[in-house]
Amino acid sequence: MKKTFISILLVLLFVAAPMFAVTDSFNVSTTVAGIGMIKVTTTASTAANVGAFNALEAYGDLAITTSGAQTFTAYLSTLSNSRSGYTLTMDATPMKSTVSAVDSYIDYTVTVNSVALTTTGSTPVTGLEILNVASLTGIATESHAVALSVDATTFDAAVAGSYTGTVTFTYAAT
Repeated sequence: MKKTFISILLVLLFVAAPMFAVTDSFNVSTTVAGIGMIKVTTTASTAANVGAFNALEAYGDLAITTSGAQTFTAYLSTLSNSRSGYTLTMDATPMKSTVSAVDSYIDYTVTVNSVALTTTGSTPVTGLEILNVASLTGIATESHAVALSVDATTFDAAVAGSYTGTVTFTYAAT
C-alpha cells in the first residue's frame, strides 16, 4: 500500500507540475535601412556591403583629345537592397563652350548596358532608362561598362575654347 501511495504521489507530481508552469518571452526586431547607391568606378563592383562599395575607386573626368571612340575604362556600379527593385536612368548634355555669349557645341554618344544616348547641340535630349531591376531578395551589386564616342563632324568643326559636357546617372527605388 505504501508503494502504491508513493507511486500515485509521484504520478500526481509529474502530472500536476506542468499545470503550474509559467513561461515568458521577448521579441527581437530591427529595421534595415534602404540602400541605393551608384558610382562611376574604375573597376567592376563585387561589393557585398556599403563599406566595400564606398572603397571602390571613383572614375574622374574624361579628357577628350580627339573624335571617335574614346579609350578609357569606367563602370556604372550600383549597390541596392530595394525589395521592390530599382531603375537607373542616364542623361547627358553636349560639350559646350561659351565665348562672348556665343555657345559652341561638340556632340557625343554615351553607352551603358547597350543603351546609347546621343547629344544634339543646343537641343536638350531626353534621358533614357538604362537598367530596370524588378526586385531583390538581398543586397546586390551590378556594374556595366561605360563607353563614349565623340562626334567627328562637330569636333572637327569646333571653334577654339574649353568645352564641358555632363553625363548624369540617376538611381530610383521602385
